[in-house]
Amino acid sequence: MKKQLILAFSAVLIFACTDLEENLDGLSEESGLADQEIVSGGIASAYNQLRSFQTVGNQYVLQQHSSDEMAGPTRGADWDDGGAWRALHLHLWNSSHPNVNNTWNQLLGGLFPAINALSNNPNIEDEAVATFYLSFYMFNALDIFGQVPFREPGSDYADDPIVLSRIEAVDYAITALEAVFDNLPAIAESNSANKYSAATLLAKLYLNRAVYKATDEDGTPQAGPYTFDATDMQKVIDYCDIIMAGPYSLQSTYFDMFAPNNTDLSTEDILVSENSNNSGGNLRELYLMTLHYNQGGWNGFVGLTDLYEKFDDSDARRGGSYPGLTDVSGINAGMLVGQQYDENGVALEDRQGNPLNYTQEFEIANTTEVRGMRVIKYLPDYENVDRPANDYVVFRLADVYLMKAEAMARMGGDPSALLTELRTARGVETVYTGTTLADILDERSRELYWEGWRRNDQIRFGTFLNPVQEKPETSDRTRLVFPIPATALSTNPNLKQNPGY
Repeated sequence: MKKQLILAFSAVLIFACTDLEENLDGLSEESGLADQEIVSGGIASAYNQLRSFQTVGNQYVLQQHSSDEMAGPTRGADWDDGGAWRALHLHLWNSSHPNVNNTWNQLLGGLFPAINALSNNPNIEDEAVATFYLSFYMFNALDIFGQVPFREPGSDYADDPIVLSRIEAVDYAITALEAVFDNLPAIAESNSANKYSAATLLAKLYLNRAVYKATDEDGTPQAGPYTFDATDMQKVIDYCDIIMAGPYSLQSTYFDMFAPNNTDLSTEDILVSENSNNSGGNLRELYLMTLHYNQGGWNGFVGLTDLYEKFDDSDARRGGSYPGLTDVSGINAGMLVGQQYDENGVALEDRQGNPLNYTQEFEIANTTEVRGMRVIKYLPDYENVDRPANDYVVFRLADVYLMKAEAMARMGGDPSALLTELRTARGVETVYTGTTLADILDERSRELYWEGWRRNDQIRFGTFLNPVQEKPETSDRTRLVFPIPATALSTNPNLKQNPGY
């Protein structure tokens, strides 16, 4: 019962408090719970906070809407929302943007329960698991905001949290996780932290370290090109090799990894946020956000033309019919372009009676109901549309292949065989030779589109600030990080607003 109480109390704090670090850190001092109950509750809370990655109101939209893969056009009075979605696409956000504030709260709502667990005498394995979540949320916070409020485990709760810079945070996350790596569970359970999920996170930390290191003294991020140390890239390769030697294998049916029973079908899942028809996150938003009203959706977000055109015609990852989806709804998996049909092959119409014919072109400020390509990455669960059982995939094997390929290329090697193996598994006949970094960036988009990684990738490859469809201007380098929310600045005097905001 006490464990249930602490989890419920943590959830209330996460969603109700603006000063999350102060409230969550004070929990162990006043709760009267035993150390192990606090440790278990903190770890459970940190894992449950992964659900925040599968909703359109948090970090997912910051990572995707600001990239060259996604946009949220306004359709008359629909999807205006004070210009919030346009601001993300046009790189015009500010410190009062609702998704910026939501993301800050959600990431700290994962970080500080992990710190709280580490502050209450965890056993060796629990310490390692809590450290994984500490490093995971620190990575996401530093990547998005460029600085991280932080308390050393066991420090005085009366003091305001210190603030780590980008390079301080990435080095802390690496050092802390490597120190406990051998104490993590070796069992490859995708719904919990283990050696394989930790190796994936460490590969990402080392892969992006050059980006975070490239910061001016006043905190302004540099736009690159970045200097990727060979020692960091070798670490990426070493950690990827640990995973690739594990119990995972590439699979041929791509959309099985995003189906309602995806974890049962997938041989690639390393870490997931678990959902069921009875409990879980808001994964339904990831398909409702894009489908037209007459397909049961909200008629919102669209994919950019350049995304569609990256694919060979034979590449099944671009989409097509899928059993259990197309035959019961008429909807295909993947990218939806052209006339849409119901399950009986009857052509659908929009609300004005016009053909529901998705075009690749759209206007960001005022477009019609049917303009813009739609994307179905996670497949609707027609057993329970509003409470789908698809698990949200945080880490998977294909990303590991692509990280290793990138690290090899940055060290002057040729990862063509590695990328060819990945594409062959997906049924694509094109063979890579003389692979360039531009090839790898495109392949990351083909493989990982709409999975929440694109902004991170574009920054590392130096394309994030470039003009894209419906964003004609090059963005200032201050847009490489998001602003610190105004509410956070008012509660922690150690935080300073990022330059440019």
